[in-house]
Formats: sequence, C-alpha cells, structure tokens
Amino acid sequence: MGKNSGSYLALVIIGGLAWWFVVGEPIVTIVNRFWPETPAPWEDVDAVYYPDRGNLLVEVSAPHVGTVEACRAWVYDRAAANSDPTLTRGDYECGIGFLRNMGSLRVYRLTVR
Repeated sequence: MGKNSGSYLALVIIGGLAWWFVVGEPIVTIVNRFWPETPAPWEDVDAVYYPDRGNLLVEVSAPHVGTVEACRAWVYDRAAANSDPTLTRGDYECGIGFLRNMGSLRVYRLTVR
C-alpha cells in the first residue's frame, strides 16, 4: 500500500459521506440511532386524533404538544369530549420530528401511539 492508497481511501470516504448528505437523511439516521422510539430533546411532538377510525380523513390535530405523554393526554381529552373516552370508535397518533409535507400527508421521523 503506497501513499496514494491512503488518499484514495480518504476520497472514497468523503465521497460516500457527501453522497449520504445529498440523497439520504443523515440527521434522521443519526437521531434514529440515539432516540429510536422517543423524541430527541429538540424534536416536537404533534398530536392527531381521528374521531372515527374508519375515516382517517377526518382529524383534529394539535402541533407542538411537548411530549408523547402530553400527546396521549390531549388525545384522550378530545376522545372524552367526543363521548369516546376509551377510544373504541376513534384512533390517534403522535408524530415525532416533523420532516415534510407530501401533499396533504405529514411525514414524521417517527409515529407512535
């Protein structure tokens, strides 16, 4: 292995990292590594309540509720106000780390119940 092989390896590594930044989502990959099932300290949690689990086009949402626990509390309050305190008719999700909109669909790094 000569002097050029080290330069070649460095170029390959730098090129690979550049490619990852261009076509991948490096921040999401890193966050998923350390917070695979919970919000990272800087991530927002959005609450989405579906009054009728058979019709997910109808929703009530609250952005930036704070934590997953706060999301669940907010959802159960809405469900109780809708005469469904045990969520037998409705459903919900807590979106963690909003990434982008795809039409009317909101994409999150992680969605939990």
